[in-house]
Amino acid sequence: MDKLRSALMPGVIGLLFLVTIPLAAAQLQLGNDVKLKANGLFTTGYQGNYGDGGGIQNTHGLDFGFNGNISGSYYNPNFLSFNITPYFNQSRADSDYQSLTGASGVTASANLFTGSHFPGSVTYRDDYNSTGTFGLEGQPNFTTHGRGQGFGVGWSALLPGLPTLSASYSQGSGSGTVYGTDQQSGSDTKLFNVRSTYAIDAFRLNGYYDHNTLHSIFPQFLAGEQESVSDTSGHDFGFGANRNLPINGSFYANYSRSEASTDFLGGQDSNSSYTTSTETSGVTFHPLQKLSLTANESYTDNLSGYLSQNLASSGIVQSPLNLGTGSNSLTFGGGATYQFTNSLSTQAQATYYDQRYFDKSYTGTYISGTVYYARRLWDLFSFSGGVVESSNGQGNNSVGLIGNINYFHRIQGWETSGSFSYAQNVQSLLITYTTSYYNYNARAHRRLGRGLAWIASFSGSHSGVAQQAGSENHSENYSTSFSSQRFTLTGNYTKSSGDSILTSTGLVVLPPTPGLPVNSLILYGGDAYGGGISVVPLRRLSISGTFSRALSNTVSGAIESRNNTEIFNAQLQYHLRRIGLLSGFTRFTQGVSASGAPPGTANSYFIGVSRWFDFF
Repeated sequence: MDKLRSALMPGVIGLLFLVTIPLAAAQLQLGNDVKLKANGLFTTGYQGNYGDGGGIQNTHGLDFGFNGNISGSYYNPNFLSFNITPYFNQSRADSDYQSLTGASGVTASANLFTGSHFPGSVTYRDDYNSTGTFGLEGQPNFTTHGRGQGFGVGWSALLPGLPTLSASYSQGSGSGTVYGTDQQSGSDTKLFNVRSTYAIDAFRLNGYYDHNTLHSIFPQFLAGEQESVSDTSGHDFGFGANRNLPINGSFYANYSRSEASTDFLGGQDSNSSYTTSTETSGVTFHPLQKLSLTANESYTDNLSGYLSQNLASSGIVQSPLNLGTGSNSLTFGGGATYQFTNSLSTQAQATYYDQRYFDKSYTGTYISGTVYYARRLWDLFSFSGGVVESSNGQGNNSVGLIGNINYFHRIQGWETSGSFSYAQNVQSLLITYTTSYYNYNARAHRRLGRGLAWIASFSGSHSGVAQQAGSENHSENYSTSFSSQRFTLTGNYTKSSGDSILTSTGLVVLPPTPGLPVNSLILYGGDAYGGGISVVPLRRLSISGTFSRALSNTVSGAIESRNNTEIFNAQLQYHLRRIGLLSGFTRFTQGVSASGAPPGTANSYFIGVSRWFDFF
């Protein structure tokens, strides 16, 4: 009995604290210079966590948590202003934080000399015991638990009549364990950049410099190797200019140079580095209100590095991209657009390519013409369509099509809409490769009276590289909802399959890129379904529940994995002014067959009371 009394006493005291403490003043001023404002949401109640696998700790007892905000200024908000947001023990079972057990941390920012010639800023974050994701784009991702930190500082010099100068530095790190395995994912990033702009006569000039490093750790079942670590570093700089021209025209020219090196898996065969220089320029003219003309050119001295850089913008490619020695590209292009009426316009474009890759030279042309009709035909359709003709200079000519149709129509109480887009033999970055795709969607909305409404939607996409068999990516999504002022019922289903590539943030879906090693691709296929319901039976009472399940297969090298993730969450909330009664339950299960470990399960529940405070 004494143990029970001692266990309950902190919760009773916390409950009395939340209910009885009076409200404070809206703002606190310390002396003549410091102004503070603080508020927050405090919770106390009984909570429990239990499960097996994935590092879940079985705990239960009285619990205390808060989510606060502190803001203020010193001397003047333009001199120094700051904002601090601490949070502690925020569980997914009873709050919006995506944590299966309990998340704690703080985010903070400060602005200095705002509005002056030398403004600056500082940011900081620390997320402890947080829940994150690592996985497949467009699907429910694999869930991880770990922590993350970040810091950043920036400063600018904005003196009249002189070039502007802005510099910033940021670093961040995060690590986590995939639930249901003992495998790690994580990254450590450092980034420094400098920016400058200047206007002289009619020219607007700009320049930049970036330096970055990234250390990444990938789960073994996706990396397909025992050692799954990637280290990359690089820097790039560039400058450009633009100005207005006669005949309502404009001109631009840019130059950039980048260097990067990557070591994946720590092996000698996985080291890669590249240096790439790119130059672009172009002009536009509007001699008539309805007519616009464009011309442009670009040169890249290293196509392998250029494509690697494009892929690296989404993460780090795990293997070197090699299009052969001396790969480069030179293009010239031009086009015209004419607006016949407000709803009818046409566009023509031509591009000449001179490229070298895979130790061969290629020249060719790409010509397209498109007609756009924006006004609804028969009050139902708007559309655009065009023809594409391309030649790669090797005796291979192809004709492609581009089309898009939009549909909208009201039928009595129904609102229906949809669209379809199609492209065949559309030019890619390399002249000998063309891509094809089609996307579609449909939506129906019906008002049923007495505040009731039903919505159903469907969308899908197919894409691939015409010259590579088995390169198709496919996805479909179905969703529906039934709602009124008192309740909402939803359901969804997603299916996808194709090729992906491993990056520092997980898997990114993309068509196979020419020159990308086959062992860099990860085959995936998955289905996901779920639904939810929310009810407001009384004015201040809300009850909600959601469920989702994802089943997927991944093949990376010789490793094949069958994966399963399930999440169920239910919440009940009742609010009376600043006081709320809360309860929630979350059940999470995740299994990865390639890990060799049994599925991990986590359960979290909470019941308690919350109150919002304005301290000062």
